[in-house]
Formats: sequence, structure tokens, C-alpha cells
Amino acid sequence: MSNTSKRAPIFIVSACLIGINIRYNGENSLNKDVLSLFKKGIVIPICPEILGGLGVPRPKSTIKNDRVINEKGLDVTKNFEKGATEFLNFVKKITPDSIYLKEHSPSCGVKNTSINWKRQEGCGITTKLLINYGYKNIYGID
Repeated sequence: MSNTSKRAPIFIVSACLIGINIRYNGENSLNKDVLSLFKKGIVIPICPEILGGLGVPRPKSTIKNDRVINEKGLDVTKNFEKGATEFLNFVKKITPDSIYLKEHSPSCGVKNTSINWKRQEGCGITTKLLINYGYKNIYGID
């Protein structure tokens, strides 16, 4: 590759946004705009909840008092934190141009997340960690 060559843009996306059945309920949140990124560059799908050791399907979770609690009442904060850390470690290695995350998720919410079982302003565990490490090109997708 010559010095004048430019690399293709790299996008990291929540895996559910490209149609992978990986959400808590075993479904996806396919978004055609996110799917169109494949025509523009390299798309890497990731799910921080899976990276944190949670399965599919899994009990729905919410943020309560800075902890993540699932609908069975179990504290899964460590799983969410582990997934966020693994996601961050991957982002550091890849240095993507943009990151597209599932809005309203307790992991990936960018402007809104699940707090006390309601959609509220705030960001998820993974998004908060990315922002704390200085990442700016993060977009929440419904």
C-alpha cells in the first residue's frame, strides 16, 4: 500500500442493529441506515452484553442506583462492566471512525437508557466508559 492510499472507514456497531438476533429477547433491532454502512466502509458488529458473559435470550435489565439489575432482581453490574471494558479494549485496537450503538439500552444507550425500567435521559454503561476515554463519534440509533 502506498503512502497516498487511504484506508476504508471503520464503523463499530451494536450487533443487533445489523439484524443479528442478539438482544435480550433473542430478537434484533435491524436498522437499514446502519446496514447501509457496509457500502461505505468496514462494519464490525459487537454486543457488550455478550462480551460480558450474558447469553441470548437473557432477562431484561435496567440501571438502578448506579447498578444494573435484571428483571429477576439479580445484580448483573459486573457483566455489564466487563462487557464495556472488553468493548473499549477492542475500540482502542481498531480506532474506528464512528461507533453506532443501540439507543435505550442499559449498555449502549447514548442519549437515553433504561433507568428504573423507564426510558430516561442518560447513557448506558458501555457508552459512559467510551465517553470517559474521550471517544466522541458515538451515535445512538433506535
